[in-house]
Amino acid sequence: MKKIFWALYAILGFFLLLNLAADAQEASWPAAKPEDVSSASATVKASYDAISCPPGQTLNLDRFRSLFLPHAQLVSVSLKEGQGAAHLMTMDEFSKMVIGSVGKAGHVEHELAERVEIYGNIANVWSSYESRNTPDDPHVIRGINSIQLFNDGKRWWITGAQWQHETADIPIPAKYLSTSH
Repeated sequence: MKKIFWALYAILGFFLLLNLAADAQEASWPAAKPEDVSSASATVKASYDAISCPPGQTLNLDRFRSLFLPHAQLVSVSLKEGQGAAHLMTMDEFSKMVIGSVGKAGHVEHELAERVEIYGNIANVWSSYESRNTPDDPHVIRGINSIQLFNDGKRWWITGAQWQHETADIPIPAKYLSTSH
């Protein structure tokens, strides 16, 4: 009986430490601008703005991170050898990837259209996008983001996002190129 007590005590201690670590990370998480998180749509639009910058400048990753729950998961979906493949990332992993790929070339990403669906305190936004290095760069990448959000009664938080770039075999469907609410 004593062993069971100490095992339960150790498990409880472990979960207490995990909770304290999560609270510490959340306490250091950047605060969002109220207008950035006033609606699901505003939060998504702020994410595009925060992930864009002209050549020679740095991204505002604190603003970007402020839109997400600290443990949000980001998933890049692609095709590899004809099969769907998912590359899962934490916010830190995504930030490192973005900093490495944007570099000094710049990055401009904006929404083409969105479809917002809300039920209670949860939302999903289908957001088609276009990205390039500069506004006049002829090399354009398009695709669709599926962004999940949660409203805690004070603001909207992005809890997760997955995206897939458009290809010749998988063009963006017309219904995702016009906004519908």
